[in-house]
Amino acid sequence: MKILFVATVRSHVGQFHMPFIRALKAQGHTVEAAYRDNSADKQGLDTSIIDKVYEVPFSRSPYSFDNVKAYRVLKKIIEENDYDAVHCHTPMGAVVTRLAAKNVRKKTGLKVIYTAHGFHFYKGASTFNWRVFFPIEKYLSQFTDCLITINSEDYQLATTSGFKTPKIVFVPGVGVDLSRFSPADAAEKAALREEYGIAQDAFVMIYPADFCERKNQLMLLKALKLVTEKYQNVKLLMPGLQTYIEPAKQYCEENNLLAYVEFMGYRRDIFKLDALADISVSSSRQEGLPINLIEAMALGNPIIASDVRGNNDLVQDGVNGYLIPLNDSEMMAQRMIELIENPARIEQFGKASLAGVEKFSIENVNCQLFEIYQSLGLM
Repeated sequence: MKILFVATVRSHVGQFHMPFIRALKAQGHTVEAAYRDNSADKQGLDTSIIDKVYEVPFSRSPYSFDNVKAYRVLKKIIEENDYDAVHCHTPMGAVVTRLAAKNVRKKTGLKVIYTAHGFHFYKGASTFNWRVFFPIEKYLSQFTDCLITINSEDYQLATTSGFKTPKIVFVPGVGVDLSRFSPADAAEKAALREEYGIAQDAFVMIYPADFCERKNQLMLLKALKLVTEKYQNVKLLMPGLQTYIEPAKQYCEENNLLAYVEFMGYRRDIFKLDALADISVSSSRQEGLPINLIEAMALGNPIIASDVRGNNDLVQDGVNGYLIPLNDSEMMAQRMIELIENPARIEQFGKASLAGVEKFSIENVNCQLFEIYQSLGLM
């Protein structure tokens, strides 16, 4: 089989799809890729195993003329390379790919697969998103042989909205290498806290997320403010790119929270930070299927998270953590205090996280992807 992977940027392929690409290569298949090489965001991601890479001038903005150029470039690539399948990712990458491939698909039987990492239309999305992106996705469904959704909300929406894609499948994410994670015992946790200069008796929470509107850090900080009115020996770790950090910093300055928060910037040691924490938290407005929470589960962390798409695929309320209505900082604070006061529940929730994480492994996800390819006659 010869397959083309397409995404808007290189970092998406490097970060999320290399395990499956390696598995395809191990079976002797030819894998090529097309994307914009966003070299500044490489972050050490190795894509060298890919047989051939094409530079395509995608833009993430639907209004950019670059996507017209990308369509022309990609159409030529697909027409000239006799692929058995094209597997596209990212919103604009998938729009351009399906339009560029539709004639070849009709003539040759080329299979077009689209993994939706989170539709732009979802519960709570703007009216604009529903009016623009939903009809586009519905229209393009007729040029898609298989639509893969990675959370239950998107799957339910796709299967009940009249999409013309003949095969719609739910696969739980992109796969996480669970072998990299193991819960820290008391001695390991103590050593990690000493290494990072964090008090042994502090109640530590962590939210690994780049600072932006979607990650909604202010909900979490407002909850923290309420917690510190009752308990002062708490610490919130916030690793993540700080491009849009100023609103969060300003809120902390105005509410005397700087002593309780560590803004840590981009980190490569998240697994250590997760391991030393008591609980993991998320205040996101929406997710595809958040890897940061899957990794937290793999380390045996309880989770308190906003009850939104993606988060609620991972957190079972009252089982391995708590789900909180979006922007209800008061309830989030109450749940944090409940766990501060109940170490036994932390242990109970942590065990439940470990018990539920296996289905998100690389091995399980790759197995399901191979089954999809086989059902399409590609293997």
